[in-house]
Amino acid sequence: MTPLQNEQDRQILQAIASGERVTQRSLSSDLGVALGLTNLLIRRLAGKGYIKVSGIGPRNLRYLMTPEGWEALGRATRVSLENTIHLYTQTREQIRASLTTLSEQCKVDGSGQKRVVFYGVGDVAEIAYVSLQRTDLTLIGVVDDRRRGRFFDVTICGPECLSADGFNGVTYSHVIVASIRHSDSIQTRLNERGVPRDKVYCL
Repeated sequence: MTPLQNEQDRQILQAIASGERVTQRSLSSDLGVALGLTNLLIRRLAGKGYIKVSGIGPRNLRYLMTPEGWEALGRATRVSLENTIHLYTQTREQIRASLTTLSEQCKVDGSGQKRVVFYGVGDVAEIAYVSLQRTDLTLIGVVDDRRRGRFFDVTICGPECLSADGFNGVTYSHVIVASIRHSDSIQTRLNERGVPRDKVYCL
């Protein structure tokens, strides 16, 4: 059987397989592509026998999965999961190597620790936290501009807790920018807080 050609095909089949009513317009919005392209993708899936189109008139169409469609979706989902796991593993190893490099730059403080602070609590920070456990760095605080609550076993604080000299009065070696998407804005905020550039480390 011909495999699905792209991730958009998998997403369309996944939406139809959910059992909820879908339209070309809703699929177009979910995929973030033009309505014409959505129409083309659906027709191609129907042509391969993965879905059936039933109904009368463009406003009353229903899309139904075929056995071939279920098989193709299952295979594509497994591939997508394998790719996600591979990407996670690669990212984790890159971050772990980056934290190991940082550890070599950190000086041990008077308490015998290499204290660091995370700035950002997204997916990258979660991977960094797991990777941190395999280093000799000690996480003493987590800062985020919007989120509050807990990050694993650490309380999330606002940027007002961070100064050039410490985090809530505790000295630190480096602030780790634990975000890729918001890296620039975080570095700007750190500059506003007076954190020296040589204390800022971006993953």
